[in-house]
Parts: sequence; C-alpha cells; structure tokens
Amino acid sequence: MVQRCDADNTQAIDQSSFWDSSSNSLNWDAHRIGWTIAGACALATVLITFISVFRHTRNYHKPAEQKQILRILYMPPVYAIISFLSYRFFRVYTYYELIEVVYEAITISAFLMLLIEYVGATATGGKAEHALKRKDKRKLIFPFCCWRYRPTKAYFMYTLKWSVLQYVIIRPAVSVAGIICEHYGVLCESGSFSDYRYANVYLQCIDFISISCVSHLFLPLNYLS
Repeated sequence: MVQRCDADNTQAIDQSSFWDSSSNSLNWDAHRIGWTIAGACALATVLITFISVFRHTRNYHKPAEQKQILRILYMPPVYAIISFLSYRFFRVYTYYELIEVVYEAITISAFLMLLIEYVGATATGGKAEHALKRKDKRKLIFPFCCWRYRPTKAYFMYTLKWSVLQYVIIRPAVSVAGIICEHYGVLCESGSFSDYRYANVYLQCIDFISISCVSHLFLPLNYLS
C-alpha cells in the first residue's frame, strides 16, 4: 500500500472574519494586507491586459501574428488571478499551481508560432521554409554541442515544432496526474527529491525532460531571424 505524504501547510490561521473586523477600527494584520495587495495587483493586471487586448482587436490587421500575441497577453492575468486564489485558498495552493503551468505550455507554443510567422514574413513568399535556405549548419547548445543541425533540411522545422508541441501535451498531462496524486495524498510536493515513494519526483523528472527538449530545440529558431 502506498504511504500517504505527511500533511503540510497546516498552520492555524483564522480567515473567517477577513473582510470584517471585530472592532470599530480595521485590524490590518499581515494576512489581510497580503490579501489586499494580491487582489489589487491581480485587478490591475487584468485591467492592463484588457486594454492591450482591446487595442489589438481594434487593429486586427495581421491575424496570424496577432492571434498568437493575444494568447501571450492572456498569460499575466491568468498568473495574477491564480496567484491571488493561491494566496486566498492557501490550503489547496498546490492545485492552483498545477493548473497555472498548463497555460504556460500554451504560451510557449504561441511564442513559437509567433516567431515562425515573423521569420516567414522575411522570406520569399512569406514562408519560413524559404528563410531556412539562407542559413548554414550550426551546433546545438551545451551539452549537445557535439550535434549539429542544418536549417535547410525539411525535417528541421517539423522537429522544431514538435519539440515545443510535445510540451503542450505532456505538461497538462503531468498537471492532471499531479492533481490526482495530490487528492490522494501521494504527491508530496514539499518532500525531498530523494524520496522515491511519492509521485512528485517522477512527475518532476518527466517535466524536466519535456522542458529540456523545448529549451534545446527552441533556441535554434533565434538564429533564423
């Protein structure tokens, strides 16, 4: 039988009277101040993002690029709202954290597609594949510097795309698995990585391998511009 992780985040904090005070004057303790600041920052982020998105939609002249830009612009409010909820419902912040990184994967894919659109705009016919013909053979970054890639090959763009898109699939799957494990008390996110009894160490390894593929294969796109 799998042993459940020891409960953490159990400090006794009374939140029942957060919005009202027991006396005539407000009692601004550390928890109230933090909640107020987090809420104000989240609200400001949402308003700023709304203005930016509104301006893009009013001047929607390049749908291919602006569609990806809008997806990237949604990232700050998503992070701000989830951070606020994590502060408010801190007993279950792990669930919010796992949900948060799902949109991070979506943003990374949007950034890739945006770069491809910009690279294609500089090439003949507006296709990124034509821009690759101008590039020479290069080395990957450390520690894979012994391997070289040639952007002129047809497989390069497909490899690049799927190196990022695999993270969009794997990262949400890891989050779903993490939420299930947290529900059954076997995630143990605050535990040691040397403790192989719990799921967190395995999920982190999967996530590390997936994001490493993104970082090492996503970087060559910078050379295309």
